[in-house]
Amino acid sequence: MDNEYNQKRINPPVWQHDYHIQKRLYLNLKTLSSKIRNNAVVVDYGCGTSPYERLFHKKRTSYIKIDIGGNKNADISIKENQFLPLKKGSADLVLSTQVVEHVDNLSLYLSETSRILKRKGSLIISTHGIWPYHKSPDDYRRFTSRGLRSEVKKYNFKILKFYPILGPFAAVSQFRLLLLAEKLAGKNLTAKLILAILSLCCNSIIWFEDKIFPPSDNSDASVFLIWAEKK
Repeated sequence: MDNEYNQKRINPPVWQHDYHIQKRLYLNLKTLSSKIRNNAVVVDYGCGTSPYERLFHKKRTSYIKIDIGGNKNADISIKENQFLPLKKGSADLVLSTQVVEHVDNLSLYLSETSRILKRKGSLIISTHGIWPYHKSPDDYRRFTSRGLRSEVKKYNFKILKFYPILGPFAAVSQFRLLLLAEKLAGKNLTAKLILAILSLCCNSIIWFEDKIFPPSDNSDASVFLIWAEKK
């Protein structure tokens, strides 16, 4: 099941309801992973099924997976709002993909991220802008581009790259498609077929809207991705 889910994250078919998001996020992460030095210590903070792990193994990294609860995929299991059992300055990179919207104590999460990173260490973080509520285990916040950058900078980070994924018009269409998928996914074969057809049509519209009205550094977007460096 995890492998199937991961494939949808790294190699989504064009009829998948979040095709554009997953495809672009993966390609941007692939680019950023190539900038990480060989033999780095990478911490996947809120790892889930760790869909992007293979990108970093190509650099012969030490990949540490951390998550809350009973995630059997995690190397280190912690409780919510718990300090990390890692030494100060022990990591070269912290990876956080689609996690912080689910974090109750964001201040603790980002301060611990900063603490365990070496000076000049990297933070790669992605999270939602325009996106429906999704409980996993809970859902606390959405960001604007300025809001996310401001939050990250509070914890001694310099932002090196900023990627808004899907401009405002495309993001609204994506939002609608996500709501439809929530209603149809997991149902019978007919519902799945309808969703695939709707997704294929909507993904064409999303592509067109994003070409005509692309995201800017300060516009709304479906997802924001940041590459930052600890000062």
